[in-house]
Amino acid sequence: MRPAPVPTDAEVGAANLGGYPGLGGASEIIAYLVGDAGRPRSELAAVPLDPKGYRGNVGTLAAREDGELEFIDADDDGRVLSLVWNVHGRSVLELLDIATGHRRPVDRLPGEVVTSCVLARDGRTAVLSIESPTSASRLWRLDVEDLTWQPLTSAAPVPSGSVAPSFESFTSHDGMPLTGWLYRATAAASHPTPGPAAISLHGGPEAQERPVFSPHHQALVTAGISVFAPNIRGSSGFGRAFSHADDRYGRHDAIADVRSCFDFLVEAGVADPSRVAVSGRSYGGYLTLAALTHYPDLFAAGVDICGMSDLQTFFIDTEPWIAAAAVTKYGDPEHDRTLLKELSPVHHAERIVAPVLVIHGEHDTNVPLSQGKAMVAALNAVGGQVEYLEVPGEGHEFRGRSARTLVIGSMTRFLAHHLGAFRAASSDAR
Repeated sequence: MRPAPVPTDAEVGAANLGGYPGLGGASEIIAYLVGDAGRPRSELAAVPLDPKGYRGNVGTLAAREDGELEFIDADDDGRVLSLVWNVHGRSVLELLDIATGHRRPVDRLPGEVVTSCVLARDGRTAVLSIESPTSASRLWRLDVEDLTWQPLTSAAPVPSGSVAPSFESFTSHDGMPLTGWLYRATAAASHPTPGPAAISLHGGPEAQERPVFSPHHQALVTAGISVFAPNIRGSSGFGRAFSHADDRYGRHDAIADVRSCFDFLVEAGVADPSRVAVSGRSYGGYLTLAALTHYPDLFAAGVDICGMSDLQTFFIDTEPWIAAAAVTKYGDPEHDRTLLKELSPVHHAERIVAPVLVIHGEHDTNVPLSQGKAMVAALNAVGGQVEYLEVPGEGHEFRGRSARTLVIGSMTRFLAHHLGAFRAASSDAR
């Protein structure tokens, strides 16, 4: 279905009254939705629905060139909508008056990232969950009329010495614009010379590194290790084209993006080129292993947390729904067997010269435990330096506080040892 032209403010108001362009009649129902079908970025759309089953054209009600719409909520009358946008990782909140089409920005959010937003039935207030790099998630009440904030929960304790990251832009090997969040090591503040650093790769790959509270990042910076958390190609939040730029054979460029992150840290004077590690969880764990095989002389250490090591067996052993969804991203397990083998770190373990810590949950079914064990066995077979931590009772996500503390502490001690960090690590965790 061809999308309708972007409506004017008057047409937006008409949509609420049953007079959306292309349809007429007060019996229409307007459905509001968030999507990017046929669009470069996620936006707010309206679909007129008739009780008899007729559906009108999809019309855009709100869009941004610099960000994507994440989620919406509405009052009971459907006259006020809250719009939460993702703009370069930070949240932007707007209130949309459906009758007039006016979008009122809500300035001075008490944090960087809104993780949920619920409007009251009468539309007069909203409750939001908001967090920042130095502040764990809190609930806040917003008065929709005067746009004032009131905290509903107290601030949770965070590790001493936590830092706020800077937003960085750089260019990859092929000219692709990339961004990331740089957490400068606490101890490095008084010693602005290149020092130890770790590249932290998020999962997904369709996830996004954002300025939220990360116990992993904060534990490393308090240990004297700067952290760079990039959004390489394949990440979400930057439009459809960017999120699909790593599909199948594009995986080679995604791996090369990790090399570009290394180059950025060194050229920016943040990292000593002999003291840079790479780490990641889930897909980030896979990418860590892939980077270690592609660039064996580049990294001083690597930490793989719940990452895939063999893309061929991954399709066999993971959850069926995950395997079905992964075909367009990684490749078809039948038709792309050569590609999948080529991209599987377990078949190139002899290339890895850096010490590696492999961490995996005992009951992981997303990326089965066999993936971690296979990589450990492959490294042991070629005389590699490998340590293995199996987290008992945990799956793909580490839910227990003791498990999170164990993982963060083990990772931080491992990297501090191999990178020669400034001082001992903190393992505080939520």
